[in-house]
Amino acid sequence: MSEGLSRPWPLVQAEQEGAVLLLRISAPPLNLLTQTLRREIREAIEKAGSNKSVRAVILTGGANFCAGADLKEFEGRSDPVMAESHCRNGHAMTLALAAINKPLIAAIEGACLGGGLELALCCDRRVAATNARLGLPEISRGVFPGTGGIKLLERLVGPSRAKQVMMEGDIFDASSSLADGIVDERVAPGQALEKAIELGRRLTERSGPALQTIKWLTDIAFLDELARYLETERAEYIQCYQRADSAEGWRAFREKRPPLWTHS
Repeated sequence: MSEGLSRPWPLVQAEQEGAVLLLRISAPPLNLLTQTLRREIREAIEKAGSNKSVRAVILTGGANFCAGADLKEFEGRSDPVMAESHCRNGHAMTLALAAINKPLIAAIEGACLGGGLELALCCDRRVAATNARLGLPEISRGVFPGTGGIKLLERLVGPSRAKQVMMEGDIFDASSSLADGIVDERVAPGQALEKAIELGRRLTERSGPALQTIKWLTDIAFLDELARYLETERAEYIQCYQRADSAEGWRAFREKRPPLWTHS
């Protein structure tokens, strides 16, 4: 692909071929979501939305889509000011992804976990390799999906299965029945990006304004609901990181042992 946008983001590569823009998360090996990466994703998405030559966007991460949040940042969130700053940054990214006025397709290989799955849930379509690993395992750290994932997943699979995925915190392959409704197209390992580009090209053959109108009218009520939901989620996010269980979840991760919950 040829370079289509200038690249002021060290952790996000932007390449454009025709009207299809590829945004590749480039923080190997796991593409962990730091605060810097969240900001760069938001900026890249906002720039793609304002670029009139772009009519479809693909978000990918190479061998691993995104394995979730960088847990090294968790300890600092015991400070409510830090927790709120992190939350606002993540929510700004989520809203930018959900509201982009172009079709947004996730091409998923490898790990797509926690905040990584929340990224994918913001997209209009998700193409995944059958052996890609999905899940929202935040419960095992004493926290919850705090970047809109609860509302985004519920929208796709309904409240009952969304609760199952989040309360049990299991990690499952894209070929699993648990991925039904989350993954739109399953492909052989290594083929997710190729299939996503094919889909993106097909969409760019449609009328750009008509695509934007369809997306806007489909999503308008949900986007308003999501914005209100994130206001409520922010208060819960700050409170969650003040609890003993979230601190224990961090310690258990750091010490590579099962957590000992106090349920407080």
